[in-house]
Amino acid sequence: MWFQEPAPDLPTPIPVPVEEPAYTGPITDRSRMLGPPPSSEPSLPQFEVPPSPRAFEPLSAPAEQYTRPQGPYREHRQARSRGMLGLVAALAALSLFLVVFFSLPNEIATYWPQTAGVYNALGFEVNRRGFKIIATQSQEFANSIPIIVIKGDLVNETDRDLVVPPVRISVRDHAKKELHSWIVRADQEHVGPRGKGTFSARLESPPTDAVDLEVRFAREGER
Repeated sequence: MWFQEPAPDLPTPIPVPVEEPAYTGPITDRSRMLGPPPSSEPSLPQFEVPPSPRAFEPLSAPAEQYTRPQGPYREHRQARSRGMLGLVAALAALSLFLVVFFSLPNEIATYWPQTAGVYNALGFEVNRRGFKIIATQSQEFANSIPIIVIKGDLVNETDRDLVVPPVRISVRDHAKKELHSWIVRADQEHVGPRGKGTFSARLESPPTDAVDLEVRFAREGER
């Protein structure tokens, strides 16, 4: 082995810089790469939820889109209001009629005699003649003959002048069977408002089994 010295007249070499490639990490073959390790929890299927349609609605819609038709709707409301007012008025009128009907039975029966039957059916005793009878009775003897004496007042319960109706008197037995009756006239033909008339009657030798006396106004056609 031998070494040869370089020639002294050779030129000095000039260093040339070498650019090293950038580090890009390990190079792998993707065809040989393993998939991700299996998860211990089962994976749930993923469903795509469609977006809510309201999410795409504009914040403010045109006024004509939500404007309700005012013509028919307004007419409907007005008709309903008129119906309610009519119902309230009818109920108020009915209430007023009932108050008057039950508070003034005698006056109503006087002007409207057909209502007397309605009042009687409802348990109201009406006096359509406008008078009230207050009668007393006593027994006298004349020559050992018994005499029943009846005296009474006819009170006008109204605020108007009335013709005094005739009075019917009857005597009855224990079973309320009529034994004898007659009609008497009042001492006055007319009695003023809240005034009072009088009447009197006598019955000689009444029936021996007469125990009851009835005094009332005579009905049409009675004797």
